[in-house]
Amino acid sequence: MPRPARSAAPAGAEAPLSVPLGTLALAFVAGSVLVAALLGWFLAAWLEPVSPWMVGLASAVGVLCTAMPLGAALLGLSRRVAPRAAVPPPLPVVAAEAPAVPPPLAATAAQHVPQGLLVDRAHFDDMVAREWARARRYGTGAALLLVEIDRYARLVDALGDAAGEKVLADLIAATAPTLRGADALARQDAGRFAVFLANADATGALDVAERIRERAEQMEVAVPPRRVRFTVAVGVAHLRPAHLHLQALVDDVHEALRVARTVGGNCVRAAPVDAGERPAPGPARDGSRADKS
Repeated sequence: MPRPARSAAPAGAEAPLSVPLGTLALAFVAGSVLVAALLGWFLAAWLEPVSPWMVGLASAVGVLCTAMPLGAALLGLSRRVAPRAAVPPPLPVVAAEAPAVPPPLAATAAQHVPQGLLVDRAHFDDMVAREWARARRYGTGAALLLVEIDRYARLVDALGDAAGEKVLADLIAATAPTLRGADALARQDAGRFAVFLANADATGALDVAERIRERAEQMEVAVPPRRVRFTVAVGVAHLRPAHLHLQALVDDVHEALRVARTVGGNCVRAAPVDAGERPAPGPARDGSRADKS
């Protein structure tokens, strides 16, 4: 990495001394003593016999010759090495912080759901298959829930995709406290998410589904410039001996959700669905985007 170039000295600043102060003082003293000695010798040789006052005069002149250069040198050096006015250090260059960008609305739920509870769809499908096989082998209970926001397509058409994502994310975050650590949930299609309940019987699964429905009915999500109230339809499928394959359990929960939507939403329906509750053939009438596509 190349070294940074040294900054140039500011205008008017003196270059630092390269010779130590002590060395210069000794040089001036030695020179002054030499001058005094030579002057005394010449005076003694010129005036014979040498009288005491003449020696004193020579000494005074020698001291004067010594003191004056030394004093002048020290004065000049003291001025050169006098501390200059403190120059404040340059302000550190701080990179401007980028404006805070809010996280995607779809990630809002992940910030409020306990670690490991909200999983991606592929992981969720693998876990359901594994737990289904374990429950079939050891006779432990399990249940699958499918929760869908009623009239989600109308909500998106009126307020936009961001509003729909916000409502779904807040609903997932509100659902998490109703679950246990062994449970899991994952987003499915638009306006819909699935919940897997481990070691749950039919009564416990219906109780969880009803708590989710009640909590959604009481929620109010802020979607500027308004606040949105909504309801959900919940389909429940509890593991039964008739579920010889995992797909049978999945088909049951989809059928239960379809019935819950068809009767108007804001309700819970559990499989197996009675024949009298099955919807008539034809397109769904709940405004679901999934059914419109």
